[in-house]
Amino acid sequence: MDITGRLATIQHEIGHAENEKLQQEQILGLFWEHPPALDPEVVGNMIQLTRGRIRGLEDGIRALLAE
Repeated sequence: MDITGRLATIQHEIGHAENEKLQQEQILGLFWEHPPALDPEVVGNMIQLTRGRIRGLEDGIRALLAE
């Protein structure tokens, strides 16, 4: 792939990752507002999973920017 094509692809991938990160952050906010009837252990596990996804997306964005 030529450099111009790769730069366009990188911009697209960054935009996609940023959108996904925003969605994950919104999900994380919902977990913090969960009703007390939900099992705290399940909520805690989902929070950790969501945080991990956010970190992975941030790492991916950093790698794309470095490229």
